[in-house]
Amino acid sequence: MSRPIPTTVYELLQASATDFADRPALTYIHELGADIGDQELSYAAFFAQLNRSARLMLDLAGAHKPVITLMLPNIPQSQCLLWAAASVGIANPINPLLNEEALASLMEKADTDLVIALGPVPGSDLWQKAVNAAQRLSKRPRCLSVLVQGGELFYDRLQQDYSGEVLPPELLPQSGDIAAYFHTGGTTGLPKLARQTHANQVAAACAYRARMAAGPEDVAMNGLPIFHVAGALVNSLGGLASGLRMLLPTLGGFRNPQVIRQHWRLVEHYGITLSGGIPTSVAAMLEVPVAGHDIGSLRFMLSGGAPVPAALCEKVKAVTGLELYQAYGMTECTGVIALPNLEHPAIPGSAGHVAVPVEVKIDGGEICVRGPTVFAGYLGQERPPLEDGWLRSGDLGRLDEEGNLFITGRVKDLIIRSGHNIDPALIENCLESHPAVSMVAAVGMPDEYAGELPVAFVQLRQGAVASADELQQFAFERIAERPACPKRVFLVEALPVTVVGKIFKQRLRELAAASVYRERVGGECPTLACEVTQDSDGGLWISLTGVPEGQREFCVACAETLGLRVRELVIAPACA
Repeated sequence: MSRPIPTTVYELLQASATDFADRPALTYIHELGADIGDQELSYAAFFAQLNRSARLMLDLAGAHKPVITLMLPNIPQSQCLLWAAASVGIANPINPLLNEEALASLMEKADTDLVIALGPVPGSDLWQKAVNAAQRLSKRPRCLSVLVQGGELFYDRLQQDYSGEVLPPELLPQSGDIAAYFHTGGTTGLPKLARQTHANQVAAACAYRARMAAGPEDVAMNGLPIFHVAGALVNSLGGLASGLRMLLPTLGGFRNPQVIRQHWRLVEHYGITLSGGIPTSVAAMLEVPVAGHDIGSLRFMLSGGAPVPAALCEKVKAVTGLELYQAYGMTECTGVIALPNLEHPAIPGSAGHVAVPVEVKIDGGEICVRGPTVFAGYLGQERPPLEDGWLRSGDLGRLDEEGNLFITGRVKDLIIRSGHNIDPALIENCLESHPAVSMVAAVGMPDEYAGELPVAFVQLRQGAVASADELQQFAFERIAERPACPKRVFLVEALPVTVVGKIFKQRLRELAAASVYRERVGGECPTLACEVTQDSDGGLWISLTGVPEGQREFCVACAETLGLRVRELVIAPACA
């Protein structure tokens, strides 16, 4: 007799616990010294702890279908808690790096019933931020510490007192129920909570399993955070649905430089078959020599979260002999729009391949998505922002005849720094609150490592005085998202505007790109002049004049590493 197809997260994980009971589900790497120290949890043990966690949550929250806010790193306890929260309530994982005010705002918006956070560990103020934020909420929810005890409620001890048996039917969700809220930046700069159903999350996990051809023989590295859809839904839930062994590398994940430096060692030690990360992480991995490590277990590498330079694909191939595939998703699509097509080599420049059950069309140049991964709308809005089921992504792109998707630009002016979407309004609203500032425009400046870095162009009020350093510090002290703090402030007499009076951000992107390029080549080419122009597809072209004899290759290489295409290059005349 065939088993029913899972329709909820709980059913999906229960099926894995049945099929792969004694196989390793989660391996937490807690030590990266001369010896590698780890702890392992089998699928059966993971599912039992999920059930214990669910019962504990219900007791502490004191509500039916409670909203559970999680401020946790990607460790085994977090995996048990995240999916337990989705099974008996609504999981609300939020970025623990946000400041206290931003955390409290998201918690209140979600109507939080219980807060679960990493306990007090050296060098982190997360636990205290969680407690302080919880005290500001109307419900005054209780706080449960994880890994290290903080306060009277300690998860690691309390969960042991509960039953790990399968949950009774009356506690379990239906496919259309909301499983989680994931926060995402909006065009207004205010936080939005995207509501994802169980059907959404199951569809995303099954798409990962099918498109990655993932199974119980695979070992996957997951160094991404659980508040991000790629870390939680694509890598975690997709991996657990596949029966693979998931490696969780230290409290810091890929933010821990040691994890990046020892990546090839870990591949050999664990026989990793699936690895990758955002482009900056992959690039950093490649900076470390393979140094004789046996990496033959790797099937391919995967990147996404930001545009992947073609040069990075080529470098992965040169260093490892492997394909670097790309994936493309967004919070509102449960992390899945385009995934690798393993039947063909990776196509540099393609964000991935679109296949059923996801549909993509290009409308007016904009990528639109329809299918079971498309979310149920934002919390607080009566209807999802869909047109006949189609969600406008805000990205510009094209789709070839084989279903390969290419991103060519953005409808909105989001800045993407190492996979982190930054709304320019966060920066602009902050700096415009300074008494000396008249107008602000934030744009992305090309960067070899992060893809883009946020910078701000500031027009001061007439007669007012403020330095660029002062304004940068002003922003740093007030912007909750640290990656969104501007790396540079340019003071200008007047911001460029279009014929209808709107700030002409294209020109500012050109100026920012020219500025950073001149910095990169200035020492070698002090007399060089450059002009950057943005093409209709969003790409940046650079024209160079006064290039010193013998520096042609250097100047072109500097441009290419910044993602600038050379349109014209004029060699400086030789001295008579």
